[in-house]
Amino acid sequence: MIAALRAAPRIAFIRISDGLVALNSTIELMRDLGRPRGDMWEVAVWEDLVTVQGDEVFLTYQVYNEAIVIPETIDAIRALTKLAPDAASSMAITDSTLGMRKDFLSAQLP
Repeated sequence: MIAALRAAPRIAFIRISDGLVALNSTIELMRDLGRPRGDMWEVAVWEDLVTVQGDEVFLTYQVYNEAIVIPETIDAIRALTKLAPDAASSMAITDSTLGMRKDFLSAQLP
């Protein structure tokens, strides 16, 4: 299940063991990462809380309603103006420009 989430665009993983236990701690992390207003453009999934029981998946995730629409809005503008050849190219440009990540605290870059 985690592999499927890792393959999905714009999903990042956070862990309780990293000290991220609530909304306020993720806002502080986004500020520490230099994000304007503490915006988190990704959907954050608590990796250590993902559980699979039979054909059901249980997970805890966090979405900043004010910020999550920003990447999609940028992609929509790019699509309307035909500044990218396809959706995947547009998403790659947007994600790179915004510094979006798959894991906020890993040593690896986005």
